[in-house]
Amino acid sequence: MKDLFTNGLNYFLITSAVTLITTLLINTICRRLINDFIRKHKDKTTTSHYLFQTIRAVVWIVGLTIIFRQIKPLSTIGNTILGATSILAVAVGIAAQATFGNYIAGFFLAVHQPFKVGDIIFIKERGLSGTVKEITFRHTVLLTQEQTEIIIPNTVMNNVAIEDMSNGHYSELIELHVKGDTDLNKLQKMIDEILKGQELTRHERGTELVIRGIDKNGYTVAFPVHTDSLQDFGKVRNSLLPKLYQELKKEKIELY
Repeated sequence: MKDLFTNGLNYFLITSAVTLITTLLINTICRRLINDFIRKHKDKTTTSHYLFQTIRAVVWIVGLTIIFRQIKPLSTIGNTILGATSILAVAVGIAAQATFGNYIAGFFLAVHQPFKVGDIIFIKERGLSGTVKEITFRHTVLLTQEQTEIIIPNTVMNNVAIEDMSNGHYSELIELHVKGDTDLNKLQKMIDEILKGQELTRHERGTELVIRGIDKNGYTVAFPVHTDSLQDFGKVRNSLLPKLYQELKKEKIELY
Protein backbone atom coordinates (compact mmCIF):
# COMPACT_ATOMS: atom_id res chain seq x y z
CA MET A 1 0.00 0.00 0.00
CA LYS A 2 2.88 2.36 0.86
CA ASP A 3 4.36 1.95 -2.63
CA LEU A 4 1.04 2.77 -4.26
CA PHE A 5 1.13 6.48 -3.38
CA THR A 6 3.84 8.96 -4.38
CA ASN A 7 4.23 10.54 -0.93
CA GLY A 8 2.59 7.94 1.25
CA LEU A 9 -0.99 7.15 2.23
CA ASN A 10 -1.38 9.90 4.85
CA TYR A 11 -0.23 12.63 2.46
CA PHE A 12 -2.57 11.24 -0.23
CA LEU A 13 -5.59 11.27 2.10
CA ILE A 14 -4.90 14.81 3.29
CA THR A 15 -4.24 16.13 -0.21
CA SER A 16 -7.33 14.42 -1.62
CA ALA A 17 -9.55 15.75 1.15
CA VAL A 18 -8.25 19.31 0.73
CA THR A 19 -8.60 19.08 -3.05
CA LEU A 20 -12.18 17.80 -2.89
CA ILE A 21 -13.21 20.43 -0.32
CA THR A 22 -11.57 23.19 -2.39
CA THR A 23 -13.26 21.94 -5.57
CA LEU A 24 -16.68 21.87 -3.91
CA LEU A 25 -16.07 25.31 -2.38
CA ILE A 26 -15.09 26.86 -5.72
CA ASN A 27 -18.15 25.36 -7.39
CA THR A 28 -20.41 26.67 -4.62
CA ILE A 29 -18.94 30.17 -4.85
CA CYS A 30 -19.26 30.18 -8.64
CA ARG A 31 -22.87 29.02 -8.40
CA ARG A 32 -23.74 31.82 -5.95
CA LEU A 33 -21.98 34.46 -8.02
CA ILE A 34 -23.73 33.33 -11.19
CA ASN A 35 -27.12 33.19 -9.45
CA ASP A 36 -26.59 36.76 -8.23
CA PHE A 37 -25.64 37.78 -11.76
CA ILE A 38 -28.76 36.10 -13.19
CA ARG A 39 -31.00 37.96 -10.73
CA LYS A 40 -29.57 41.25 -11.97
CA HIS A 41 -29.35 40.30 -15.66
CA LYS A 42 -32.21 37.91 -16.45
CA ASP A 43 -31.55 38.21 -20.19
CA LYS A 44 -28.20 36.47 -19.65
CA THR A 45 -29.61 33.36 -17.95
CA THR A 46 -28.63 30.92 -20.71
CA THR A 47 -25.09 32.29 -21.00
CA SER A 48 -24.63 32.21 -17.22
CA HIS A 49 -25.75 28.60 -16.85
CA TYR A 50 -23.50 27.53 -19.71
CA LEU A 51 -20.56 29.39 -18.18
CA PHE A 52 -21.12 27.70 -14.82
CA GLN A 53 -21.23 24.25 -16.45
CA THR A 54 -17.92 25.00 -18.17
CA ILE A 55 -16.24 26.27 -14.98
CA ARG A 56 -17.51 23.29 -13.00
CA ALA A 57 -16.14 20.84 -15.58
CA VAL A 58 -12.71 22.55 -15.60
CA VAL A 59 -12.51 22.70 -11.79
CA TRP A 60 -13.36 19.02 -11.42
CA ILE A 61 -10.84 18.02 -14.11
CA VAL A 62 -8.08 19.95 -12.34
CA GLY A 63 -9.09 18.53 -8.95
CA LEU A 64 -9.13 14.94 -10.16
CA THR A 65 -5.81 15.47 -11.95
CA ILE A 66 -4.19 16.55 -8.67
CA ILE A 67 -5.51 13.42 -6.99
CA PHE A 68 -4.42 11.13 -9.85
CA ARG A 69 -0.86 12.45 -9.62
CA GLN A 70 -0.61 11.11 -6.06
CA ILE A 71 -1.34 7.55 -7.24
CA LYS A 72 1.66 6.03 -8.97
CA PRO A 73 -0.26 3.93 -11.53
CA LEU A 74 -2.31 7.00 -12.45
CA SER A 75 0.36 9.70 -12.14
CA THR A 76 1.11 9.49 -15.85
CA ILE A 77 -2.49 10.47 -16.60
CA GLY A 78 -2.20 13.51 -14.34
CA ASN A 79 1.11 14.61 -15.84
CA THR A 80 -0.23 14.15 -19.34
CA ILE A 81 -3.30 16.30 -18.67
CA LEU A 82 -1.25 19.06 -17.06
CA GLY A 83 1.46 19.11 -19.72
CA ALA A 84 0.95 21.99 -22.14
CA THR A 85 2.00 19.99 -25.16
CA SER A 86 -0.23 17.09 -24.22
CA ILE A 87 -3.19 19.38 -23.60
CA LEU A 88 -2.83 20.76 -27.11
CA ALA A 89 -2.63 17.27 -28.56
CA VAL A 90 -5.68 16.17 -26.57
CA ALA A 91 -7.62 19.28 -27.65
CA VAL A 92 -6.82 18.69 -31.32
CA GLY A 93 -7.91 15.07 -31.00
CA ILE A 94 -11.13 15.94 -29.23
CA ALA A 95 -11.93 18.73 -31.71
CA ALA A 96 -12.40 16.11 -34.39
CA GLN A 97 -15.10 14.45 -32.34
CA ALA A 98 -18.80 15.25 -32.59
CA THR A 99 -19.04 15.76 -28.83
CA PHE A 100 -16.54 18.60 -28.82
CA GLY A 101 -18.18 20.05 -31.92
CA ASN A 102 -21.50 20.10 -30.08
CA TYR A 103 -19.87 21.80 -27.11
CA ILE A 104 -18.36 24.55 -29.27
CA ALA A 105 -21.68 25.02 -31.08
CA GLY A 106 -23.46 25.21 -27.72
CA PHE A 107 -20.92 27.75 -26.50
CA PHE A 108 -21.65 30.07 -29.43
CA LEU A 109 -25.40 29.60 -28.95
CA ALA A 110 -25.02 30.61 -25.29
CA VAL A 111 -22.82 33.62 -26.03
CA HIS A 112 -24.64 35.06 -29.07
CA GLN A 113 -28.09 33.96 -27.88
CA PRO A 114 -30.02 33.73 -31.18
CA PHE A 115 -32.59 32.24 -28.82
CA LYS A 116 -32.66 31.52 -25.10
CA VAL A 117 -34.38 29.23 -22.60
CA GLY A 118 -38.09 29.98 -22.62
CA ASP A 119 -38.23 31.18 -26.24
CA ILE A 120 -40.61 29.60 -28.74
CA ILE A 121 -38.70 28.76 -31.91
CA PHE A 122 -39.47 27.22 -35.30
CA ILE A 123 -36.91 25.29 -37.35
CA LYS A 124 -38.29 25.44 -40.90
CA GLU A 125 -35.77 22.99 -42.40
CA ARG A 126 -36.83 20.29 -39.95
CA GLY A 127 -40.47 21.31 -39.50
CA LEU A 128 -39.97 21.46 -35.74
CA SER A 129 -41.29 24.00 -33.25
CA GLY A 130 -41.37 24.23 -29.48
CA THR A 131 -40.25 26.04 -26.36
CA VAL A 132 -36.53 25.97 -25.58
CA LYS A 133 -36.32 24.04 -22.32
CA GLU A 134 -32.56 23.63 -21.94
CA ILE A 135 -29.25 24.25 -23.71
CA THR A 136 -26.59 21.78 -22.54
CA PHE A 137 -23.02 20.99 -23.57
CA ARG A 138 -24.19 18.62 -26.28
CA HIS A 139 -27.74 19.46 -27.26
CA THR A 140 -30.75 21.78 -27.11
CA VAL A 141 -34.02 20.47 -25.70
CA LEU A 142 -37.34 21.65 -27.19
CA LEU A 143 -40.68 21.11 -25.46
CA THR A 144 -43.47 20.71 -28.03
CA GLN A 145 -47.14 21.63 -27.68
CA GLU A 146 -47.81 17.94 -27.02
CA GLN A 147 -45.43 18.21 -24.03
CA THR A 148 -42.89 15.89 -25.61
CA GLU A 149 -39.16 16.67 -25.60
CA ILE A 150 -37.11 16.92 -28.79
CA ILE A 151 -33.34 16.66 -28.29
CA ILE A 152 -31.36 18.35 -31.07
CA PRO A 153 -27.52 18.36 -31.28
CA ASN A 154 -26.05 21.84 -30.95
CA THR A 155 -24.18 21.45 -34.24
CA VAL A 156 -27.57 21.15 -35.95
CA MET A 157 -28.97 24.17 -34.11
CA ASN A 158 -25.94 26.19 -35.19
CA ASN A 159 -26.43 25.36 -38.89
CA VAL A 160 -30.15 25.75 -39.55
CA ALA A 161 -32.46 28.71 -40.04
CA ILE A 162 -34.30 29.35 -36.78
CA GLU A 163 -37.26 31.68 -36.38
CA ASP A 164 -37.71 33.04 -32.86
CA MET A 165 -41.47 33.37 -32.46
CA SER A 166 -41.23 34.91 -29.01
CA ASN A 167 -40.82 38.35 -30.54
CA GLY A 168 -44.47 38.38 -31.60
CA HIS A 169 -43.88 37.75 -35.30
CA TYR A 170 -44.45 34.73 -37.51
CA SER A 171 -44.62 34.63 -41.32
CA GLU A 172 -45.39 31.76 -43.67
CA LEU A 173 -45.99 31.48 -47.42
CA ILE A 174 -49.14 29.96 -48.88
CA GLU A 175 -48.77 28.59 -52.41
CA LEU A 176 -51.32 28.38 -55.23
CA HIS A 177 -51.03 26.72 -58.63
CA VAL A 178 -53.05 28.74 -61.16
CA LYS A 179 -53.57 28.41 -64.90
CA GLY A 180 -51.40 30.41 -67.28
CA ASP A 181 -54.23 32.74 -68.37
CA THR A 182 -54.84 33.96 -64.81
CA ASP A 183 -54.87 37.72 -64.24
CA LEU A 184 -52.31 37.96 -61.45
CA ASN A 185 -53.17 41.57 -60.59
CA LYS A 186 -56.79 40.57 -60.09
CA LEU A 187 -55.67 37.57 -58.02
CA GLN A 188 -53.53 39.76 -55.81
CA LYS A 189 -56.39 42.20 -55.13
CA MET A 190 -58.67 39.29 -54.31
CA ILE A 191 -56.19 37.82 -51.83
CA ASP A 192 -55.62 41.21 -50.29
CA GLU A 193 -59.34 41.72 -49.72
CA ILE A 194 -59.70 38.31 -48.10
CA LEU A 195 -56.72 38.95 -45.82
CA LYS A 196 -58.21 42.24 -44.71
CA GLY A 197 -61.19 40.28 -43.44
CA GLN A 198 -58.94 38.18 -41.21
CA GLU A 199 -57.90 39.18 -37.70
CA LEU A 200 -54.32 40.03 -38.66
CA THR A 201 -52.18 42.47 -36.71
CA ARG A 202 -49.41 42.42 -39.29
CA HIS A 203 -51.18 42.75 -42.62
CA GLU A 204 -49.80 46.27 -43.06
CA ARG A 205 -47.02 44.74 -45.19
CA GLY A 206 -49.40 43.96 -48.05
CA THR A 207 -49.94 40.78 -50.04
CA GLU A 208 -46.60 40.73 -51.88
CA LEU A 209 -47.76 38.09 -54.37
CA VAL A 210 -44.73 36.48 -56.04
CA ILE A 211 -44.25 33.96 -58.84
CA ARG A 212 -42.27 30.99 -57.57
CA GLY A 213 -42.40 28.86 -60.69
CA ILE A 214 -43.70 28.56 -64.25
CA ASP A 215 -44.47 25.34 -66.13
CA LYS A 216 -46.68 24.15 -69.00
CA ASN A 217 -49.76 24.18 -66.77
CA GLY A 218 -49.38 27.73 -65.47
CA TYR A 219 -47.91 29.58 -62.50
CA THR A 220 -46.94 28.66 -58.97
CA VAL A 221 -47.61 31.81 -56.95
CA ALA A 222 -47.23 32.46 -53.25
CA PHE A 223 -48.21 35.13 -50.77
CA PRO A 224 -47.14 35.64 -47.15
CA VAL A 225 -49.39 35.66 -44.13
CA HIS A 226 -48.02 37.61 -41.16
CA THR A 227 -49.28 36.73 -37.70
CA ASP A 228 -48.10 36.97 -34.10
CA SER A 229 -47.39 33.26 -33.65
CA LEU A 230 -47.40 29.84 -35.31
CA GLN A 231 -50.64 29.04 -33.50
CA ASP A 232 -52.29 32.17 -34.90
CA PHE A 233 -51.08 31.30 -38.39
CA GLY A 234 -52.78 27.89 -38.18
CA LYS A 235 -56.09 29.51 -37.23
CA VAL A 236 -55.84 32.14 -39.97
CA ARG A 237 -54.90 29.57 -42.60
CA ASN A 238 -57.87 27.34 -41.74
CA SER A 239 -60.19 30.32 -41.99
CA LEU A 240 -58.60 31.88 -45.08
CA LEU A 241 -58.31 28.93 -47.48
CA PRO A 242 -62.04 28.02 -47.72
CA LYS A 243 -62.89 31.68 -48.46
CA LEU A 244 -60.08 31.90 -50.99
CA TYR A 245 -61.18 28.76 -52.86
CA GLN A 246 -64.75 30.04 -52.87
CA GLU A 247 -63.68 33.35 -54.42
CA LEU A 248 -61.45 31.63 -56.97
CA LYS A 249 -64.37 29.49 -58.06
CA LYS A 250 -66.64 32.55 -58.21
CA GLU A 251 -64.14 34.45 -60.37
CA LYS A 252 -63.50 31.35 -62.51
CA ILE A 253 -59.81 31.24 -61.70
CA GLU A 254 -58.71 27.65 -62.24
CA LEU A 255 -56.22 25.77 -60.07
CA TYR A 256 -54.22 22.71 -61.06
